[in-house]
Amino acid sequence: MWTRKQVAETIDHAALKPFMTDEDIRAACRLGREYGVASVCVRPSDVALAARELAGSGVVPSVVIGFPHGSNRPETKALEARLAIEDGAGELDMVMNVGKFLSGDAAWVDRDIRAVVAEARKHAGVVVKVILETCYLKPEQIAAACRIAEKAGADYVKTSTGF
Repeated sequence: MWTRKQVAETIDHAALKPFMTDEDIRAACRLGREYGVASVCVRPSDVALAARELAGSGVVPSVVIGFPHGSNRPETKALEARLAIEDGAGELDMVMNVGKFLSGDAAWVDRDIRAVVAEARKHAGVVVKVILETCYLKPEQIAAACRIAEKAGADYVKTSTGF
């Protein structure tokens, strides 16, 4: 049996709606601190605020990269990752470019993930999670995408952006 605390410590609390205000981000961070979740995941423009709000709490500020569709160029995602880390992000939840994957361009997808991983590895402890839009993928494609993410150095994969 897991305790409530143990379950909470596995949750990434997402605060990603496009209309969220600074006060909404603060409220999400308060909620994250109150329940002791693993992280509060925010938009790139909210990382510095979340990092301040979560300082000293043990809750990691995380950020989405290439959200919501993953269609940014690898260089853009790398820059987004670098800036987010500078603002205090401890986890990077990058969206895999599902269109390039479905086009059969595994090299693009690999390069895309490696660009973000390279930025993370410059900083001790920064974790990279690759978000796969599993609703567009068959089971064998999910497995193949996971293998690409693993080979490119990602720490985890996630199932979907929710969009």
